Amino acid sequence: MAKNDESVTPSYGLGHADFELERLKVQARLVEPITRRFMVEAGIEAGMRVLDVGSGVGDVALLAAQLVSATGEVIGTDRASIPLAVAAERANAQSLNNVEFRNGDPTEMTFDAPFDAVVGRYVLMYQADPAAMVRKLVAHLRPGGIVVFHEPYRDGVRSFPPVPSYDRGWQLVDDTFRGTGADPIMGIKLHATFTAAGLPSPTMRMECAIAGGPDCSAPTWTMERRPASPWARA
Repeated sequence: MAKNDESVTPSYGLGHADFELERLKVQARLVEPITRRFMVEAGIEAGMRVLDVGSGVGDVALLAAQLVSATGEVIGTDRASIPLAVAAERANAQSLNNVEFRNGDPTEMTFDAPFDAVVGRYVLMYQADPAAMVRKLVAHLRPGGIVVFHEPYRDGVRSFPPVPSYDRGWQLVDDTFRGTGADPIMGIKLHATFTAAGLPSPTMRMECAIAGGPDCSAPTWTMERRPASPWARA
């Protein structure tokens, strides 16, 4: 199987049209503070070498590049070339010289040095066998390296006071995820996933975004629970 052939490689079910890439940026602005807290608490810091998995348009890789500073390095990876081109443009626009992006499957890639951390957001939810993926990614880590994944747990999504059309809309979104093979409650399965991959029992956190009202910058996100990976040291 050709690693970079998107016609045969498992792909992101929502596609890579321009409007979807823009939606990903809006989503990232909403959850970046949560992801940042998870990564900092897990131990991502200046000078580290970080592998970002499923980079998409680059938000997590760019965040990691800020945390590791100029003395560190981030390599972002994705099976799809279209969003990676956007990610590279964004890194260039921000003058971030410590991050690069590579097209391909990171579980099959080779790198010239081990990483201090592997990170990813909304990646394991799209994998047929998340534990197998984590197990392969750990091979890229130095001993004692950090694994951090931020995944959704959407069973808590609801409106209050109840708005039936809103709640039905969320149900349709979840049905779409499941129809593409994604798991909208992957977050709650992270402990089992990490231990099945041979990692120690991870530390887990759960935060939710609460939004509403006409002045809200993200009115489509209400009570979505988003646990970060557990994070664990290999």
